[in-house]
Amino acid sequence: MKCILGAAAIMLTLCGPVYGEGNIVPNASFEELKGFDGENPAGWWSWNSDYNGLTTEAKRTGDQSVSISAEANTETHSGVLYRYRNVVPGKTYVFSCFVLNSANNPITGGAYGQLSIEWLKNEKEIERTWGVTWGPDVSMTDWKQVEMTAVAPADADACNFVIQFFRKDGSGGYYADDVMVEEK
Repeated sequence: MKCILGAAAIMLTLCGPVYGEGNIVPNASFEELKGFDGENPAGWWSWNSDYNGLTTEAKRTGDQSVSISAEANTETHSGVLYRYRNVVPGKTYVFSCFVLNSANNPITGGAYGQLSIEWLKNEKEIERTWGVTWGPDVSMTDWKQVEMTAVAPADADACNFVIQFFRKDGSGGYYADDVMVEEK
């Protein structure tokens, strides 16, 4: 038994952690609801949902990802979010996912995707931390990991982890998959 446990420990050390270990967000690879193209991923919520939803057109792991685009209006945005209700003030949150530009409807012009964390107290936003952006230069063939880090404000009791698309003077869409959120 000790040999088996020792071998497992060596393999984890050599191979690194399994993707998703320590992840506080459920359905991070958007695998639930299966076969419901265009629907919200289980446990996630979207706004302008006619432009977001599950898809099998592209995936980094598993069978599907989430597709994010926006209506044809220069100042519109849309996206998906997961509400986390166990925020610990002062803790650091590392939020990442993988993104891929849509080959059928690529990001153009000033349009861009962005991660953010909306900090809440009693269900009302008290602060927002903006993360990294990506635009037309993101690949249509190779998934790119995007990541942000933020410290929870003193009054926060919940937050929204947001993956969004801003259409500003452009158009298009992208795919997101394999979300990871760690609390440190």
